[in-house]
Amino acid sequence: MRTIAAFVLVVAFALAAPTAHADSHTDTSVKFINDLSNKAISTLADKSISTEARRAEFRTLFREGFAVNGIARFVAGRYWRSASENERTEYLELFEDVIVNTWADRFSQYSGQKFEVTGATDATPNDSPENVALVESLFFTDPTTPVRLEWRVASKGELFKIVDVKLEGISMATTQRDEFNSVVSKNGRSLDALIDELRRRRDG
Repeated sequence: MRTIAAFVLVVAFALAAPTAHADSHTDTSVKFINDLSNKAISTLADKSISTEARRAEFRTLFREGFAVNGIARFVAGRYWRSASENERTEYLELFEDVIVNTWADRFSQYSGQKFEVTGATDATPNDSPENVALVESLFFTDPTTPVRLEWRVASKGELFKIVDVKLEGISMATTQRDEFNSVVSKNGRSLDALIDELRRRRDG
C-alpha cells in the first residue's frame, strides 16, 4: 500500500498546469489527472536518478501544484490557531521537508503498475466561487486487483488543483490530520510538540 500512497501523493503534488479547450471542468479535470500521472511517472519513477535529484523534483512539483500552506494548516487542526508566528513558520518548513523526503523516496518503489481514470462527476457546492470535480480512477496492484482512488479537483478559470485524494474511500488529508492530532494530544497539546516530532522525522 505504500507504493499506492506514494503514487497518489506524487500525482497530487504534481505541476498544476493550465489546461484549455475541454468541454467542461469535469472533462478538463480528467485530462488534468491523466497528464499529472504521466508526468509523475516519467520523472520520479526514473531508477537512474539519484535520491537527491528525485527529492528536488518532488519539491518543485509539490510547491507548484499543491496548496502547501493550506493543507499544512488543515492537518495541524485547532493547534494552528494557538501557535506563535515563529512556531507556524518552522512547522510549515518542516511539514514540507518531511513530505518531500518521505514520499519522494517511497515513489522509487513504483514498478509500472497500471493507472486508469474511469470518469468524473461534478461536486461543486452551491454558491462556490470555484468548480469541484471528483475524478474516479483505478490503480492495479496486479492485473485483477484494482484499488479505487478518488481525486477531488478544484478549479477556477484555468487553474486546477487537487485538494484531497481518497484511497478506497479514506481521505488522505483527514488521515494525516488525525495522525498529527494524536501526536500533539499526547505531548503537551501545542504545535511545538508536533514541530519536535517533525524535526525528528526529518533528521532521523
